[in-house]
Amino acid sequence: MRFVVLLGLALWLAGCAVRHESPDGITIEHDAYQPELAAVEAREHCAQYGKKAVLVGTSPPAPSASLLYLNSSISMYNCVPE
Repeated sequence: MRFVVLLGLALWLAGCAVRHESPDGITIEHDAYQPELAAVEAREHCAQYGKKAVLVGTSPPAPSASLLYLNSSISMYNCVPE
């Protein structure tokens, strides 16, 4: 039982993948139904540069070849001065 819980937690935490990152922004592929995971990743990334993350856009959900999730979206964030 403990193994199943740990496996589920690991898959949940791996729910997003960074596609591109720079001091000016970040692009993240994520589960279409959990955009908050991408927002957290973007905030942490931009905070490294003393900036805040601003969502520029999100692609509509599309089927994904990834085994981690079935429907994925790509969100783009700019890092702007606070």
